[in-house]
Amino acid sequence: MFICFTLAFSVAINAAYAQSKHTVEYPDQLPGDIMLDRSISRSYHITTDYMDYDLMGNFLRKTTIEGDYTTGLEGDSVRWNNVFDTSTDEEGQPFSEKKDFLENFTYLPTPEIVNPHFFKNMPEDEGFRMKNLIWDMFMLQDIAYWYWDSLRLNRDFDASELNESVDLAGDGAFENKNFKLKWLGTTRMNDDIYAIIKYSTMNNKVNIEMENLSMRGRSHYWGEVYVSLTDKHVEYATLTEDVIIDLSVNGQPGIKGYVVRFITLSRTK
Repeated sequence: MFICFTLAFSVAINAAYAQSKHTVEYPDQLPGDIMLDRSISRSYHITTDYMDYDLMGNFLRKTTIEGDYTTGLEGDSVRWNNVFDTSTDEEGQPFSEKKDFLENFTYLPTPEIVNPHFFKNMPEDEGFRMKNLIWDMFMLQDIAYWYWDSLRLNRDFDASELNESVDLAGDGAFENKNFKLKWLGTTRMNDDIYAIIKYSTMNNKVNIEMENLSMRGRSHYWGEVYVSLTDKHVEYATLTEDVIIDLSVNGQPGIKGYVVRFITLSRTK
């Protein structure tokens, strides 16, 4: 009996010690004493898949846009390289094209990127998706910082100041609605600890007006951003978007369907 009691006591002591050793405290506020140093150069790869469907859910085509993005260059500027556009449908072979006009494209990531003059050197026939690439990257790099001091663990934050109509470089407007942020928790990646910030916005109005194209629709989009709790850099991000569209091309109406977008952003260096 003495031996059994000793063993039971030993097990209880070890269990209590293990429990106290592995107790983790979860703060309800993100650390405010870390600052992002934008002068540090970091490299990313972004991939965006556009999946086009008709209203019955039949697949029409897939377009993939991907490229390399470098931050922390001279004067806090950024640069694009190796941007490719690949398209395919159910019957055809994938066709890939490098966008040379974006090779070494360098600029300051400021709100000026939604002004028409910012894209004055972009070929007119390149359409809307290359502009979208630049806007998506701007958002994914900055969205986690806008309300950093206001986020609390597992609580929705109503980012109502982001509910506004944004001009799309003279090609129309996009109206964000019901913008919400939430700090979901923390995770470990690549020998660092990251806060996971969720964002979502629903029932957004889309109105695109270009020379030979007119599009109206509704957009939902959401995703997550992983932010380092060591130096506040973005390590990884995702975006999913569902857009219902009513499209007119060259004055021919009646093209209705929807587009699903998937974005993955990963730090490479």
